[in-house]
Amino acid sequence: MSNVYFIDFSKVQMNLDLMRKPLEKIGANKIASDSALTAVKMHFGEMGNTAYIKPAYINYICGFIKESGGKPFITDTNTLYKGMRSNTVDHLNNAFFNGFGCYPIVISDGVRGENHVEVKSRGSIFEKLYIASDIYYADSIFCVSHFKGHELTGFGGAIKNMGMGCAARRGKLAMHSNISPSVNKEKCTGCFTCTEWCNSKAIERKEKKAFINTQKCVGCGLCIDVCKYRAIRINWNTESSDMQKRMTEYAAGAIKKNKTVYINFINNVSIVCDCCSYTGPNIVEDIGILFSDDIVAIDTASYDLVNKKAGRNIFKAVHSKINPEVQLNYGEKIGIGSREYKLIDVS
Repeated sequence: MSNVYFIDFSKVQMNLDLMRKPLEKIGANKIASDSALTAVKMHFGEMGNTAYIKPAYINYICGFIKESGGKPFITDTNTLYKGMRSNTVDHLNNAFFNGFGCYPIVISDGVRGENHVEVKSRGSIFEKLYIASDIYYADSIFCVSHFKGHELTGFGGAIKNMGMGCAARRGKLAMHSNISPSVNKEKCTGCFTCTEWCNSKAIERKEKKAFINTQKCVGCGLCIDVCKYRAIRINWNTESSDMQKRMTEYAAGAIKKNKTVYINFINNVSIVCDCCSYTGPNIVEDIGILFSDDIVAIDTASYDLVNKKAGRNIFKAVHSKINPEVQLNYGEKIGIGSREYKLIDVS
């Protein structure tokens, strides 16, 4: 049974220093002091979204790391879909617009999501994983997650933040699709920029249009980003249960044993991800912030607290075709944490 520490959100709004005690309880100060470079893995929120974790809380956590002897940098990876976070330049502009910048910001998978390190998988789906280079090479990780609903996985918490959020573009594509991207001929202008960028020589010219040879394609996804006309599309063909297991295997590959801690913010709990360029309606009132060194326990506790507040399983009610507990059960199965936890209020 893992300890999960809780502070009431209404109280921490009045006194940010309430976060110090639970951080020390999970050994975050020791992890920071033993580590030169500490990645604060978070989500900057898509342009137009307002539900993301606000900079004041992130700045406090970074200050705690610095005070403990570490060198914090705030980080995320580029998205697979087109938006304000699909390349490093736009991603940084988005982060600054949303108020971040008091501490160094590093987009960990390179300018176009191409920088990764191959890691052996601990699960049964993948043999190897593609983890963003700068997260892989960090000395420790503070995984700071906004707990909310998600249209594909039911909810998004620490497992999603570490799994989807620490994967380079090639890894994200592997999680979302079983087949290679394809070209929309109506949108393709025949500029063949994608051909120039394709390192595996998988994009051919056919009838003055680009064509992806699936036998040669390695699934890096770089062509999706370099196409200015959005003619290369992702085949979103992975159903939720399979997607959750793939994501959990990636989370396992990104975790640094005894060097990763987890912080879940259960406020502004909207029905959709912070990746949306809008903020969906909240499904419950603000609850609190959780702290743990167990990724499965903290997500299980967050899930239980939201459902208790709602008086029903609100995630299954909102996303009726999804069983969001798949990620929790699979995480426990592959040994990255326990669903059994003790909730300790230290407000």
